[in-house]
Amino acid sequence: MSASGKINLSKKSIKNILIINLGGIGDILLSTPALKALREFYPDSRIHLLAARQASEFAKGLPYIDEIFVFNFNFGLIKILRNLKALFMLRKRKIDLAINMRTLVSGKSALKMRFLLAAINAKVKAGRDTAGRGGFFDFKIAEEDRPEQHETTYNIEMMRALGIEVKDKALDFNIEEDSFKKINRILEKEGVTKEDILICMHVGGKPSHRWPLENLLQSAEKIGKKIDCKFVLAGGKDDLGPQVCAASRAIAPLYIKIINLAGKLSINELGALIARSNLFIVNDTGPMHIAAALKAPLVAIFGPGYMAQFDPRRISDKAVVLYKKADCSPCNKAYCDSMKCLKAISPEEVTNAALELLTYAKKNL
Repeated sequence: MSASGKINLSKKSIKNILIINLGGIGDILLSTPALKALREFYPDSRIHLLAARQASEFAKGLPYIDEIFVFNFNFGLIKILRNLKALFMLRKRKIDLAINMRTLVSGKSALKMRFLLAAINAKVKAGRDTAGRGGFFDFKIAEEDRPEQHETTYNIEMMRALGIEVKDKALDFNIEEDSFKKINRILEKEGVTKEDILICMHVGGKPSHRWPLENLLQSAEKIGKKIDCKFVLAGGKDDLGPQVCAASRAIAPLYIKIINLAGKLSINELGALIARSNLFIVNDTGPMHIAAALKAPLVAIFGPGYMAQFDPRRISDKAVVLYKKADCSPCNKAYCDSMKCLKAISPEEVTNAALELLTYAKKNL
């Protein structure tokens, strides 16, 4: 649904565009088809992006974004001052069109977005009318509280509401040659050859989305008993890398060795590692979408997230999703005491899915 024809969205009137996407790396990645179309429609406009810090590294590599502003979610005087400075700088840019690319998860979330748009003084405002919360947008699309379409579809519909056709629906994740070279050097140093079967495990994601660590290690042990392979661990600096490696030595010293690269790779280097691996095991988090975009063999362990909105099988035919819906899911919790949706997924299920994917990949070489 769009606003009346009185609002001018011509290429002459829209000189400065702001994309607001305060989600993670995966959210930015899933918006790339829409962003490419926006750039093609407004080739002479300057496109700015307001993003969360953890996603800004990836966004820097997108050729259709001219300037990135970082929004900090952690409270504290310095972070608040930085946010105010970012809003002040955006106000100075004289934004003609501001587009919020994320769900308004609550009335409080909608109020914050309304304040943000007022602070930067955007002339035209567009976004998702989640459960009727986006009435302040000039151009909007309908969205339910529990989204029923894939995230890429919502982004494409948002462009259509602005009169922009999205022709290329492929996700945009380009890996630099230097990243491949670095990954190859690291793996060679660790004794991994091109002939070795390499399985990458990613332990990241927000805490409520993390499959229990002991389950991951049990699955790795079972896989290691079945096939001759090597494991590499990926994740952020706070994603339990040292604990996984220490525990693996205690649990399965005869069967598996885990190369720990958690917290040591850039986003682009992680993409190179995923592309180099024969299999990627990951929680519902940004790297899951990177693997899907790269068409890498993928076992996704899905917990309380929104399946319809973020199912990687909508992007890749090499993705297997393990999901046990609980009575309380989906939810937006960052932390959960029970974790029953994830604990219901057994190490045997992940092992079987991994072995089936590896067998399929070997047959289709």
